[in-house]
Amino acid sequence: MKAKGATAILDPRTNQEFRATIDKGTRAAERPQLVSQACHTPPSCLRVSLDPSAKGAAKNKIMYSFWSHYKPLPGGEQGRMVIGDDRVTRIRFAMKLGEDYDTPPHQMIHFQIFQPKEKGKVNKVKSVNPGGPILSLRIVPQSRRKNKSSGVEEFIIVARSPDAQNLKYYDKRDAGVLFRGQVRKGQWNDYSFVLQSDDRNGEMIGRVGFWLNDVKKFDRPVEWGFDPARYGVSSKLGFELGSYRSADPSGHQTVYFDDIRLDR
Repeated sequence: MKAKGATAILDPRTNQEFRATIDKGTRAAERPQLVSQACHTPPSCLRVSLDPSAKGAAKNKIMYSFWSHYKPLPGGEQGRMVIGDDRVTRIRFAMKLGEDYDTPPHQMIHFQIFQPKEKGKVNKVKSVNPGGPILSLRIVPQSRRKNKSSGVEEFIIVARSPDAQNLKYYDKRDAGVLFRGQVRKGQWNDYSFVLQSDDRNGEMIGRVGFWLNDVKKFDRPVEWGFDPARYGVSSKLGFELGSYRSADPSGHQTVYFDDIRLDR
């Protein structure tokens, strides 16, 4: 990829331009950009850094949508990710946490499949908060760590659905947690997903497979996402990478991404 503008990057293969979504109150002395040092595959990789939150900010976000839920896509609408369409999507990317990465005190997402709410549609089930990151990779926060080594960060792969909305333990005691693992700071790791979604009488159920460094961790049917007809959400999904956290008054987190691929 090539740098283009303040936070924009360009994929020369498809001529697609990607711009970061940055929330108000997000501080980053080092702006998100392509760098050329210590990448997984030279000549460049994407660096995203967060500094301590601005006072009063509830959350901070620097996220890139690499497969949009609404913008034009290579090949047109037939490539759009649509919940419940029973088609297979394969996603692969390399990610490295910086050596000085501070464990966040609360939520931190680096990968997500995003299901937006849809303007004008009504959520018919008021006890459910639908949409958002319906599949994500999250760093385990400080209070839920099991491995206390300063050189390691723990993470979870988690799905959201009507029966799995919130996290408490950040392990399989939470209904949506599919896997918990750990990685060393300063080392590249390959993350691969195979995703499929089928509408089974209003339940969005389908195959979710996850490989870490080409080693299978799980591959099974999972309920993930929300029925657009009931919950006032869009049927169109997006694939995003970056950093999205709850407010952190003192932490610095830098993450790198490379070799980003999606096969639809």
